[in-house]
Amino acid sequence: MESALHTLEFDRILERLASFASSVLGEELALQVRPSYDLKIVDLSLKQTTELRDILDYDQAIPIDGIVDIRPSLKKARIMGSYLQPDELAQVSQTFAVVRRLERFFTTRQEKIPRLKKITSELVPLEKIEKEINRCVDASIGSVKDSASPALAAIRKQIERAQASARRKIEALLRDFSSHGMLQENVVTLRNGRLVLVIKEEFRRKVRGLIHDQSASGASLFVEPLETLEDNNRIRELQADEAKEIERILRALTDLLRESLDVINSNVHLLAELDLIYAKAALSKALNANQPELVEENQLHIAKGRHPLLVLRMGEKNVVPLDVELGHKFRTLIISGPNAGGKTVALKTVGLLALMAQSGLHIPALPHSKVGGIKQVFASIGDQQSIENDLSTFSSHLTSLRGIAVNADSRSLVLIDEIGAGTDPEEGNSLAMALLERLTQLGSLSVVTTHQSALKAFAYRTEGVENGSMEFDVQTLRPTYRFRVGIPGSSYAFEIAQRMGLPASLIEAARNLVGAQKEKLEGLILELEGKIQNYAELIRQADLREREHRGFAQLYQERSDALKREEKQLKRKAVEEAEEILRQANVTVERTIREIKESQAQREVIQAAKRDLAAQYEEVKRVKVEELAEAVPAEEEETDVSATIALGDYAKWDKIGSSGTVISEPDKQGRVMLQTGTAKVRVPLTELRKISRKEKPPTGFVNIRVERPEVYKSEVDLRGMRAEEAKEVVDRFLDEAMMAGFKEIRVIHGKGTGSLRKNIGAFLREHPRVLNTRLGNWNEGDSGVTVVELRDS
Repeated sequence: MESALHTLEFDRILERLASFASSVLGEELALQVRPSYDLKIVDLSLKQTTELRDILDYDQAIPIDGIVDIRPSLKKARIMGSYLQPDELAQVSQTFAVVRRLERFFTTRQEKIPRLKKITSELVPLEKIEKEINRCVDASIGSVKDSASPALAAIRKQIERAQASARRKIEALLRDFSSHGMLQENVVTLRNGRLVLVIKEEFRRKVRGLIHDQSASGASLFVEPLETLEDNNRIRELQADEAKEIERILRALTDLLRESLDVINSNVHLLAELDLIYAKAALSKALNANQPELVEENQLHIAKGRHPLLVLRMGEKNVVPLDVELGHKFRTLIISGPNAGGKTVALKTVGLLALMAQSGLHIPALPHSKVGGIKQVFASIGDQQSIENDLSTFSSHLTSLRGIAVNADSRSLVLIDEIGAGTDPEEGNSLAMALLERLTQLGSLSVVTTHQSALKAFAYRTEGVENGSMEFDVQTLRPTYRFRVGIPGSSYAFEIAQRMGLPASLIEAARNLVGAQKEKLEGLILELEGKIQNYAELIRQADLREREHRGFAQLYQERSDALKREEKQLKRKAVEEAEEILRQANVTVERTIREIKESQAQREVIQAAKRDLAAQYEEVKRVKVEELAEAVPAEEEETDVSATIALGDYAKWDKIGSSGTVISEPDKQGRVMLQTGTAKVRVPLTELRKISRKEKPPTGFVNIRVERPEVYKSEVDLRGMRAEEAKEVVDRFLDEAMMAGFKEIRVIHGKGTGSLRKNIGAFLREHPRVLNTRLGNWNEGDSGVTVVELRDS
């Protein structure tokens, strides 16, 4: 298994995984990741990674930075009598702060991390110890603070005073000795922690004090004057007291840690686990990877999978995806095609993604990819020649095949590059076919690559074995790196040789030597390849045209809908204007008749009435009702004005634009009775014009037909309403239904107690717009629905 991991470059994946960890703890665990064959463990690991990936994608940054490897300090603290130095305690406090931040962060997100909760809920913040360390230790300079204890603060103040006194005295001596030319250097320096002056050797006897050192040339002496000796001694004593107090403080802090070592060690272990999962989630994001589906059966389905190392190096868009499914229709896949066409990369992609999935890592493939049931992976890829073991390439290849033949079973994934190569083709092919038959019968999942035509034919005639190939552009003779199942690939040796400039006569001689059968097979593959690519181009162009047509259709539909909406608004507005003018005309006519009656037909009143009617007639003409398109029916066709009008004819009174039926003979004044809807009016026969009709128009002074809007419905739902409220709703709905042109509507009142049904039924039977009612049939809602037949308008 370790050999397969190395061959498939799994170690390089782990190196990239480790680079995403935020601490040494996470890096170490990342490099130790190995595939697991316990599906429960793998499933938990994958889902934990998914939960943290979701937080990375959709939430705030995870406060995981700052973890320090404090294991050496904890090991040291475990020894009784030992104590940690300030910098070590500062690192412990820093790690405690990470625990505290993570615990608070995940506590507020429990519902998002049901699997991670097992880890995060066990984190134990040690805020008391953290605060005590921070009170005593200055992490920025790795020292104990003055505030660590009153005694330390007092000692350090005494040291400052003694140092200031000693410096004042020695600086006074510096100025004096300098004026007499006794100093080699005009500075105060330190030797053995004490303040000294650099005196010229010839003045050694003129300066009283202790000589601490001498220069290499002997020309300079480092002398501590007697005047500062007492101050320097005091400083040394106080510094010893300071060191004792610091040690006491550090021992106390270490004792505090020692009391909670088990909890601290547990926190460190949990931090390492969280950091590993964080690295997995970060790698998943970098690869744009997904959690695959785990299955019990030994099968593998890679949907749009990409080699992870290529994705990290080249970017996702620059890597051609791979679709492979093993264990469903077939268990053994033989991939053929030209050199440098991507066969080996496809082989490694399949193996590497399977290993990653079973290591709890997301894979760069679609989420419906499936992995499961694989307990061992065998990989024989590349030149495995060994000089040290005196093995040729073929011998080494056979060694790998022997291990596979002996150890593979129904839970194995077998990957073999150039199976049977390195020896006589016929014998190599025979060995390859025998091994593949055995693996297929065992139930192993196998993917192999080859150039041999015999193996391509073997795949066609053997159940459970399938051909596959890497696509090659026959026009440019360049690989496309797209994988196809069910189609063998050609090696394109002659075509590539021709492109590389080999003599045509040499290539023709080679074609003659290769054999008619193989040439025929290669020719068929080439022809099939060309047709497939041609069909693919036709499909691409057809898809492009289809998208264009869909776009045009959508644009047409949007514009058509907009025009219809605009048309309806214009019609509605025109109808409203016409109705208002007609209403005013009716008012004028009624007022005129009333005034004539009241004035007993006085000449002045009649003349005024005629003027009013004429003005109203002009207003009606201005509206141009005939231009309302579909809002005005086209049933009427005008006839010649001179046509004779008789009893029962249909005629139009142009003065007010109203049409009706002549229902009387002319009287002595030459007037006839014209019935327009429910209204009857006497009109001079000479002012009427005979028109034809297909059917009787609706009542009113102007014949207007309004099309049913799309928003009208043929049913109304009254459930939950009170009887009076329901009656109002039904009354409005009947008006709308009549306007929409419905002949039949449905009133939904529900069954319930039957009270609403009875009230609405009685209301409908008395309504002038209702012709008939009945309860719904079994497929219409039964007694919960009343079906209403409307009268003609």
